[in-house]
Amino acid sequence: MVRYALIAEPDPQRAAGLLSLVVEEGLEGVVARDGAEAEETMRQRGAPLLLVTDLALPRVDGFALLTWLREQKDAADTQVVVVTAFDELRVRAWQLKDTLGIHALLSRRASAELMRDTLRRVLGGQLASQPLLEEPTAEQERQRLASIAAMRLVDDGPPEAELQQLVTEVAQAFGVPVALLTLVLGERQWFKAHVGLPPSLAKDRGTPRDWAFCHHVVQGREPLVVPDARRHPYFRDNPLVRDGIVGSYAGAPLQTSTGEVLGSLCVIDTRPLVLGAEDLAALRELAHRVAEDLEQRGRAKLAAAKAQAEPGLSEATALSLLREAVQALDVPALLVAPGRRPHASNAALTELLGLPATPFPGMTFEAFCQHVAGLTADPAGTLRQLDLAAESSRGLRLSLALERPQPRRLRWVARPFPIPGGVAQMLTLSDLGNARTSREERERQVRVDALTGLDTRREGEERVLREIGRCRRSGVPFSVLLADLAGLSRINAAQGFDAGDAALRDGARILEALGAPSGFAVRWEGGAFLLALPGVDAAQAETLRQRLHDTAGSPPLVTAAVTVEGEEDPQGTLARAQAALVRAKTEQRPPHLT
Repeated sequence: MVRYALIAEPDPQRAAGLLSLVVEEGLEGVVARDGAEAEETMRQRGAPLLLVTDLALPRVDGFALLTWLREQKDAADTQVVVVTAFDELRVRAWQLKDTLGIHALLSRRASAELMRDTLRRVLGGQLASQPLLEEPTAEQERQRLASIAAMRLVDDGPPEAELQQLVTEVAQAFGVPVALLTLVLGERQWFKAHVGLPPSLAKDRGTPRDWAFCHHVVQGREPLVVPDARRHPYFRDNPLVRDGIVGSYAGAPLQTSTGEVLGSLCVIDTRPLVLGAEDLAALRELAHRVAEDLEQRGRAKLAAAKAQAEPGLSEATALSLLREAVQALDVPALLVAPGRRPHASNAALTELLGLPATPFPGMTFEAFCQHVAGLTADPAGTLRQLDLAAESSRGLRLSLALERPQPRRLRWVARPFPIPGGVAQMLTLSDLGNARTSREERERQVRVDALTGLDTRREGEERVLREIGRCRRSGVPFSVLLADLAGLSRINAAQGFDAGDAALRDGARILEALGAPSGFAVRWEGGAFLLALPGVDAAQAETLRQRLHDTAGSPPLVTAAVTVEGEEDPQGTLARAQAALVRAKTEQRPPHLT
């Protein structure tokens, strides 16, 4: 038994906390961001003394990871602690604790002291007692539903075009057929926006809450990923899974500034879902921004409704009520009165844009737009974008890149609404971030190979697996070409590492050009590259492989190409490509298409 602790946890902050606890116990700690990475670590290092894992892991979930672990000959003595936010999954894991070899189950919200005590008892050979459930209280649920009602998020009209566009873009970005913006109500989940649903669900715009994967996101207050629902010991009996509607799921909570979780922004596929830790983090960040946007809409609707409800209300009184609402907002906001007259802003707006403390009503709307445009690198072009058009417009939504007072990206959203005397506009500015943080820079370095600019293997493999799934849904072929820079070590030895680096960069550029426009290249390992070829069949892949060898200026390469076969496991496709390349390198001649 290797004396190390393996932590399977996609959240970097939580992983760091767990890592410090196992180090306190005298163990070397190793972090895996998903179930597939955890399996690979154990293949290379052997079974650990201790495994701490979530049940909702990307790529390979915790149940599948533990099932795989117990099949390994050297894992009989591995101690397992499960830490997860989802009560129902924790109960199911407890029911399977003997089969899966689980020694303790904890909530994500367990204190550091309880976590430390549990690890010590498990390492000491003691089994934990049955885990306690942490269901929300009736008062918490009442407050959550009251927040949804107060924001007027549920209505009888069709989905808003803006939100429909959002979920469409989310589905495209994650390479899945279905994306939903859901609200979890008392007895059902309701789709505020949706794309890709079967007609029956699209018509009903919802399902019973008992069927809803998003219910678990609300209960756990954390992102939930189910890579393969059909094999999942809890979700495989869900009616949506049995009917073939949901084969995999990933959802992130829509959490308000006061802590209530309204529902989820989620993606769904009928096939197993290949999303990595970065994808899950991106979905969570997007859900946070959507929740913030919904909350802003709700406050504006409430203020506008209050302004309209009072009998005989004048425009001046309505604007006064709205001024109070604007000044209470945490996000930068501007109230534009009928006639394009800036009426009120809040401290967050003046601070963000470097405006005087009381810029309105002295500043015209045109002057305000000129001020904002002057903070960008292209004032004239930006100014043309910022026109709110006529009072009857449907509003405006765009992104801005400010250079001053400090570099940052903003989302500018203007929404019209009627008040006595005409149509007013509520303008909000959301900060999408400034210069890249050190953490983001480290993550970028993990995703991008510094020498060639290509995706790293970790990033590229996830991208390849997603693309294989997309091609299968579309009924088009997918091929992979592996190319190894022959003699890289000899180039480094004879001409120096600068020459070797130049050869790698040349190879990367040639492969990128060969795969254009739909394919993409990956720095696979050492001197090896992978070229992903969506829509390319076996014959076309062989033609491209031969063309690579015939390309002028191409460094000496050993190559192999494979094409996805039927319902083959995508990891199996990559394994076949790797094996074909190994054979080709052994033979020192280009192989035929495998």
